[in-house]
Amino acid sequence: MKRILPPELLPITLWDSENKLLNLPPELAQVYMTLIDRHNLRELANLRAKSDSPVGGFTQEETNKHFAQAFAGSVARTQLAFLDPKDDLAETSNAFISILAGNKLSLTDSPCGAGAAAFSLLANIAELRRQSVLPRMPLDIFLIGAEISEPARNYAQEILGELRPSLEAQAIFVDAEFMEWDVTCSLSNTDLIQCITKKSMGYEKRLLLIANFNGFLEREGKRKEAEKQIEELFRHISSTKNSLAIWIEPQMNSATKGLFPWLVKKIKESWNRFVKINVGDSLCLTSLSSETEFRLPLKLDASSDVRLAIIPIDLIRTKK
Repeated sequence: MKRILPPELLPITLWDSENKLLNLPPELAQVYMTLIDRHNLRELANLRAKSDSPVGGFTQEETNKHFAQAFAGSVARTQLAFLDPKDDLAETSNAFISILAGNKLSLTDSPCGAGAAAFSLLANIAELRRQSVLPRMPLDIFLIGAEISEPARNYAQEILGELRPSLEAQAIFVDAEFMEWDVTCSLSNTDLIQCITKKSMGYEKRLLLIANFNGFLEREGKRKEAEKQIEELFRHISSTKNSLAIWIEPQMNSATKGLFPWLVKKIKESWNRFVKINVGDSLCLTSLSSETEFRLPLKLDASSDVRLAIIPIDLIRTKK
C-alpha cells in the first residue's frame, strides 16, 4: 500500500531509524516533564517496574501514579500507530494523517485519561509540520475528552494549556471540553453523545479515539455493563459522513484474546449495519499489531518497549 507518510521521511526528532527508537514529540515531552516536576512526581515516575501496569482510578493518588508511570508509554503507543515507522499499519497511519491533515475535525477521546492519545496525535502532527514534512494547513479541532476521573481530566486541561502555544505555532487550533463520562451508565453516555452532537456542528470530519480501555473493561470486568453504551456511541457517530474510530490497546492477552475478539464478533454479528473493520480493500478479522522501543523522556539514555494492538473502524451505515 502506498504510504502518505513513508517511514523514510520521518524526522529524527520523532524516529531514530538507526536505533529503531521512537522519540516522543519534543514539545509534549517537555510539557510532561514540566508537570512531573510541578506536581513533585519524578520519584514516583522512576519507581515503575516493567511488570507494573497502572490503570488509573478515581483518586488523586491513583491518577498521579498512572500519569507519572504510564503517560509516556501511552503517548508512544499512539505515536507508533500514527507514524507506523516499521510499516506494519499502513492503512491506519494513512487514515490518521488524512483526517488530521487540515480543515475542521471533531475529535472525541474516550476515555481520555490525562489526554495521552489525543495529545500524541496533535503533537506529532505539529512536529511533522515544524520539520516541514507535512504542509502547514489550518487545522481546527474541537476536542471532547470524556473521562470518569476528575483528577485525570484536570491533568488533561493543564497539559493542553501548556501545549497550546506550540500547536498554534503550526496552525493547529484546539477548543476543548473535558467532561465526566462513565461508560457503564446510560445517562452519562447520553450526555456525551449530546455533547458530541452540539460541539461537532460545522465540523466536516469526526474521529472517535478509544485507547487503553482494556484495563477497565476486561481486567475490572466492566465490559458487559459497557456494551450497550459502546454500541450507542458507534451508532450515533456513524450517522454522519467522514467518521472514523480507531481503538488502540497495549498488546496484552486481555486485549488480544479478550476485548478485541469480543469487539470483532459484535461488529460482525450485531453492529455490521453501522460499523466496518477495514484495512484497505479487505475486511480485517483480527487486530493489527506493531512494536518497537521509545526513548524515556525522563531518562534519555534509557528506553522501554511499546507494543500495540489496534482495530481501525469505519463508522459508516450500510443498506443491509
